[in-house]
Amino acid sequence: MDYKQYRERGLLIGSGAIESAHRTVMQRRLKRSGQRWSIRGAQQVLNLRVCLMSGRWRLVHQRIEPNSYIVNT
Repeated sequence: MDYKQYRERGLLIGSGAIESAHRTVMQRRLKRSGQRWSIRGAQQVLNLRVCLMSGRWRLVHQRIEPNSYIVNT
């Protein structure tokens, strides 16, 4: 990993951002009161949560419902 290049580009190189994302993306969703998850179910929810938090929800939604973004002009 070229740390110097990443720093120059303003990219994060430490683990702090990942640990923070783990708390906000995963734990807040999966550790709510009374919830129990299978490994498969938790993974599916986390995949969607990551897409939402990374600003890619529209891409996911287009794959689920491809005609939902057709604009009539």
